[in-house]
Amino acid sequence: MSISDRILQSQWVLLLQASDNIYFAPVIPNKKLQGAMTYLPHGVSPKDVLMLIDDTVFGSAKVGMCLTAKGIFYKASFEDEQAYLFEHIQQVEADIGILTSSILINGHDELNFSQLDKGAIRALAAFLNECCQGKQATKQTNVNIDAEMQIMIDLFAYFITFSAGQWNARSKEAVSDHFTKLNDKAVHQYVEKLLNEQMRFDYEDLLHRLADLKDKLAYNFRRHMIEQLVYAMALGQVEQDQADLFMTHLCRVSNVSRAVFPDLVKIIYQCLAGEINQKKVSDLNHEQLQACQLLEIQPEVLSEQTLQAAYRKKMADFHPDKYQTLPESVQHLIEQQAQQFNQARAVLKAYLGV
Repeated sequence: MSISDRILQSQWVLLLQASDNIYFAPVIPNKKLQGAMTYLPHGVSPKDVLMLIDDTVFGSAKVGMCLTAKGIFYKASFEDEQAYLFEHIQQVEADIGILTSSILINGHDELNFSQLDKGAIRALAAFLNECCQGKQATKQTNVNIDAEMQIMIDLFAYFITFSAGQWNARSKEAVSDHFTKLNDKAVHQYVEKLLNEQMRFDYEDLLHRLADLKDKLAYNFRRHMIEQLVYAMALGQVEQDQADLFMTHLCRVSNVSRAVFPDLVKIIYQCLAGEINQKKVSDLNHEQLQACQLLEIQPEVLSEQTLQAAYRKKMADFHPDKYQTLPESVQHLIEQQAQQFNQARAVLKAYLGV
C-alpha cells in the first residue's frame, strides 16, 4: 500500500487537519510549499509533498516538517535540515513532557514542534507509525563476515558517528578509507552495506557482543582493535575525556589491561589534532578564510561542532524574525547580514563535507 493510500485510510488525518499548522495535499498553500523548499533536499519538488507542518510563528513554513512518499524531512530553527527515510525508521513515538513535547525517531532523534499542542503530537506520532508500516521491509544483503571483523567495524562506525549523531560525508569517507584498504572481499561488502544503509548501533549492545567474543579473540587482535578504536574516536571528534572513558570500557570488556596503553588517547589526539589543524590552515582558500572571519571561527579549530555553535550564536542576534517592528530599511540590512552568515556556513559546510 502506498503512502498516499495510507493517508487516505488513516484515522488520524482528521485530527491532524484540525490543527492550524498542519496541511495535507492537495490543499497545501503555495506560500507554505515555497517556504518548505528552503530545507527540502535537491530532487524533492512541491508536488512530492503529501503533508506539511508549518512550525513558524509568522507562517513562512521555513521551519517544520514535510512528508513525502520516501520519508520525513525536518527543519528546526537554527539547526541543519534532517531527513529520515521510511526504510530506516523502526519506531516513531511521542515524548510528552511538562513543558515541551516532541516526536522521537527510533528512540533518539528528536523532532520538536513549538506550534503543535500535545494532542497533535500524539496524533502525529501514531500517524507517522502508520506511514512507516511495511516500509522497513527492504531487501537485506547477507554478507558472510567473520564475527571479530564485524564487531571491529561496528564499533569503529559507532565512534566515527558518535559526536555528529548520524552519518555524514566525512564519516563515510573515513570508514571506507580505513577498511577498504584490506584485501578482504567480505569486509568490502560489509562496509558497503553499512554505508548504504547508514547502519546505527547501540553502545550497550556492542559491548555485550564484544564480551561474548573476547575469549575467541587473540590477545594481539584485541590490543590492535583498541588502538584502532581510539583512532576512530579521534577521527569522530569524540571529546578526549569521553574517549578515555570509552577506552576504559573497551579494555575491561575485552580483558586487556588499561596499563598497556598509558598515554594512547593523549598521543593519538595530539598527533591527529596537529595534523588536522595544519591541514586546515593550509587547505582553506580565501573565501573559506573570509567565512571563518565572518563567523568568528579560528581556522585551526574549525569543525562541524564549532561551525554550528558559531552560526547559532550569530543567528541568535541577527535572525530577521526578531526585528519585525523595525523600519523596513533596517530589516533589509539585518536580513542581508543573516544571508551572509548563511552563505558563510554553506561555504564551510562544503569544505567539511557535511
